Amino acid sequence: MRRFCFLFSLFLSGLAAPLYSQEPAGFPIRIERVMVVGNEKTREEVILREIPFRFPDTLSMEDLNSIQNRITNLFLFNRVELAIIGEPEHAILLIQVTEFWYIYPLPLLFINERDWDKISYGFQLSHRNFRGMNEQLTVGGWFGYNPAFFLRYYNPWVGRQSRFMVGLNFFGRKVGNKFYDFDERHLGGTISFGKRLSLHRYLQASVEVKRIQLPEEFKEYSFSGSGTDLVPKIILEYRHDRRDLFEYPRKGFLVSWNVARAGFNQHQPSFWRFSFDHRAYIKPFQRVSLGARNFLMLNYGELPIYDRVFIGYGERIRGYFDRVFTAQNLMTYNFETRISILPVRYLSWNEAPLFGMFFQQLKYGLSMGIFMDSGVVWNRREELALNNHFTGYGAGLHFHLPYIHVLRLDHAWNDRGQGEWIIEVGVVF
Repeated sequence: MRRFCFLFSLFLSGLAAPLYSQEPAGFPIRIERVMVVGNEKTREEVILREIPFRFPDTLSMEDLNSIQNRITNLFLFNRVELAIIGEPEHAILLIQVTEFWYIYPLPLLFINERDWDKISYGFQLSHRNFRGMNEQLTVGGWFGYNPAFFLRYYNPWVGRQSRFMVGLNFFGRKVGNKFYDFDERHLGGTISFGKRLSLHRYLQASVEVKRIQLPEEFKEYSFSGSGTDLVPKIILEYRHDRRDLFEYPRKGFLVSWNVARAGFNQHQPSFWRFSFDHRAYIKPFQRVSLGARNFLMLNYGELPIYDRVFIGYGERIRGYFDRVFTAQNLMTYNFETRISILPVRYLSWNEAPLFGMFFQQLKYGLSMGIFMDSGVVWNRREELALNNHFTGYGAGLHFHLPYIHVLRLDHAWNDRGQGEWIIEVGVVF
């Protein structure tokens, strides 16, 4: 049966006119129905529920681009292709996908806090498409920097019409303290429950409980004074995501608001944390994209030593990449122009001796980025003055690669004229 489906999909591909060879004058076009091929493991409903149309319907080229991007953003496929087949009055939208290998043991090797001196290595067993429903189930751990173990489950769509989301996370890890030379021991778990208000808007609530233990000789730095703190948190997040491609956005916007309450009695660290992440992207030309981001974090209450905020770890300023700044609150700005040099293309190694699915429809491409980053941390309002901001600017090459998506090679200068090279995986925003 699978061989028949494969041959049938090839037959349809031969009949289909590639979507991007269509002249814009041929649109809008009326689509009678949708046909999906190539999804041997993924259930068809996972793909179809990302399409915000009920057929028959009339679609523009922009609508078709949006469908392709939404399916790509599932991160379940090496490649997603659309084509139109059939007569104009009875057109069919053909969606062809090339699947990943979903369940595999995977060695782990990654950097922490965007610092190549903080490398972790380990192993995980992962199923990225459990039951073919885009559910993620992972167990694993690592050594090296901040050794840890974890067990995670996430279902992004529970119920066809109710559109709920459910997540579970259990973890334990050592965390190097950022002020003193000792390790914190964290053990805890998180339960998340959310709802997709629409295809682009999400609302999620999480409950997290962590037990944090400090060494006996540093127990005075714990909130309780005993060396062991119990830190419960309730977190509420709202997200409106209209980015075209999550891995390398060029158009659209993201709004993410987060409020967290930690501690509920006098023996627990008690504070409020508000985070606001706003991103916007426009394409004035086909190969040029302009992006901007503003990130703001505000804290009210006494922060424990293990829950401070920093510029210089997760949030960084290129130009001051290895500098660390800390205070009660932080704010960063990012601006970037992205220029496509070699548009993303695909290649396959059909004669691969083992695990042939790993080598199908592998993407490659090259872009250039010109950027400026700026940020400030503060305790008092007067510290927000412009002369307290740290600013960097520069340019870099962005290599589009399979599996890791983007590898960046940047060169940045700060506002004091000092330069530095930066190698990172993924986009900054």
